[in-house]
Amino acid sequence: MKVGIVGAGACGLACATVLEKNNIEYIMFEKNKKPGSKILASGNGRCNIMNTNNFYDIDNHYLLDFLANNECPIYKDLEGRCYPVSNSSQTILDLFLSKINQEKLLLDKPVLEIKKAKNKYNIYDFEFDKLVLASGSYANLLLDKKDVVTNYLKSLNLNLTTLKPSLVGFKTNIDIDPLNGLRLKCEATLYNDLELIKKEIGEVQFKKDGISGIVIMNLSYYYNKIKKLNNPYIKLNINPDINYSDYSTTRFILPYNAYNYFLKNKINPNNFIIPISSTYDSSYAQVMAGGVALDSVDSNYRLKNDLNIYIGGELLDLDYPCGGYNLSSAFSSGFKIGENICGI
Repeated sequence: MKVGIVGAGACGLACATVLEKNNIEYIMFEKNKKPGSKILASGNGRCNIMNTNNFYDIDNHYLLDFLANNECPIYKDLEGRCYPVSNSSQTILDLFLSKINQEKLLLDKPVLEIKKAKNKYNIYDFEFDKLVLASGSYANLLLDKKDVVTNYLKSLNLNLTTLKPSLVGFKTNIDIDPLNGLRLKCEATLYNDLELIKKEIGEVQFKKDGISGIVIMNLSYYYNKIKKLNNPYIKLNINPDINYSDYSTTRFILPYNAYNYFLKNKINPNNFIIPISSTYDSSYAQVMAGGVALDSVDSNYRLKNDLNIYIGGELLDLDYPCGGYNLSSAFSSGFKIGENICGI
């Protein structure tokens, strides 16, 4: 049996470690010149590998066993986010690469087409019995590069649900350019018309035409789940522990340009309304909402209409808020796919 793996990210690498351990022949194709780019970027380079809160019931036992068996300790912060003790994403990538045969990892090899004939799958000049599709999404890629990620799916007649940028900032049509570059602690609340959708507290980053930061990216996750958008907006309560009405001036509470902006526009910093015109595009996103529909795969991530094809990681219509959930889900699916291929 020979397995073709498309993508050397979290899902593909996890799967490859299982195949390597069980002497299953495989070849990995990676579009970039280096593997694991999103692993390296995770947690601002520290690798937020999982979250112990696990609000989304992700099966982390594969990942935890792998880390423990390879003596790679992790720690968690106050929010349950877990990182390697080294505080380096390179540690995690190096661990996974050390457990595969890197001669089987073909870099700078984008898969643009897969041909199927007589229950075999052909990629470049290689023929495979089974495929693992783990090419991820085109989040954080330049828009003119996105077809490299998903075009090959058309050759397998795989349809994607609507893809939308997620874990991304919001654009607005009001003038907030004077606040550009500021980072302020805020209580940020997402509304759809008058309906409160979700509230987050943390640092908001202001841009010339919108807002970003972890709390805003988390709100974008919930924004994408709204079935019918109706005048969506963000309400910011800046420095929520302060009641600005108790002060005759905010001159020495807010940064000077923020003070001038709120004074000039007669805005109460406890109630700053920012209409949402759209999200930023996919090149600014951490993940994409949408992908291969979940009901098209079984519990082992096998494509229901072709049981020799497995689909995992961010290629699936499965996304989560910030905090390590997306990365741990991708690792989990890769391990599980590998074990299913090996009959474990």
